[in-house]
Amino acid sequence: MDVSRWSIHKIMALPDWCFGQKWWIGDFVATTAAGVKYFFFSDLPPDNFVVWDVIVSQGGYAAATVIDVTLCLCRQAPVSGDIKKLTRLLRQFGTPGQAYDMHFPPNTMSHLGPMKAFVEANNDGIGGALILPNETANCETTIAVLLSALPKEVPDWVVLGIAGSR
Repeated sequence: MDVSRWSIHKIMALPDWCFGQKWWIGDFVATTAAGVKYFFFSDLPPDNFVVWDVIVSQGGYAAATVIDVTLCLCRQAPVSGDIKKLTRLLRQFGTPGQAYDMHFPPNTMSHLGPMKAFVEANNDGIGGALILPNETANCETTIAVLLSALPKEVPDWVVLGIAGSR
């Protein structure tokens, strides 16, 4: 059954397996001591997609402080001052006007999922900024987003039920 013209609310109510293959996009971001690092993922997402998980992994010999991260939709790596003006990847996190939405403990791998968040990218990619506010040495950070495209078709029985497929 063609679901490409359905409302987004109806599509998001479909079972998770209807969304097909999921894939990771992300990047290794080497941070500088107590400085802001802006980044942009080289892999572009579809125009409309679903975020299923976000991983932030911080490590290194000197990782001893929290890490503050913002993920946003952009066409290139953000620059200082732009980060507050860009559309957040996950609108349910953060406070309007603040630069950083998510805060993670040191030397950990943190997952924000499982989730099922619709994102309308409009030809934008995923970028953002991170900062180690109290760090005195360089640190290694990996940030990745698990996503999938929206389904365009599903088996009839998903909508009609088992009895409706006979």
